[in-house]
Amino acid sequence: MASPRRIVLIGAVLVVVLIAVVAVAGPAVRRHLRYGTVLDRQTTSATVDLGDRFSVRVPDRGASVGDDWTASADPADRVVLVGEERVSGSLLDRLFGPANGGGGGSRYFRFDAERAGQVTITVTNCFQGCRNDRTRAASETVTWTVTVS
Repeated sequence: MASPRRIVLIGAVLVVVLIAVVAVAGPAVRRHLRYGTVLDRQTTSATVDLGDRFSVRVPDRGASVGDDWTASADPADRVVLVGEERVSGSLLDRLFGPANGGGGGSRYFRFDAERAGQVTITVTNCFQGCRNDRTRAASETVTWTVTVS
């Protein structure tokens, strides 16, 4: 039979291990629940299951610089855009808000897979309103092909 002191020590060790696991795995689990499978410029095609959440991610310097990202899906009935958000690249910006002039980060467009088939996701940055040759040249479009199975 284990002594009460030993039981307390084992319990304390288990609590510390549990806290460590939650601290390490918690953010990854939260990120996956929020964003699902994340596709970026290096991963421009993927297969997701019906009902899954997935996101496309692009670099975003912020509206104050002139980035203005929009997303579309074709055909539109295969996936549903459930939200978009900009996540600062700096921990300080995440905690205290971006510094004057913006700051780098990523924009995530979150989708839910609603119908089976192939869909093309197009994300466009109309830099500073695409109002002249210079801003149109700085604009860009990224395309992903997603198969919902």
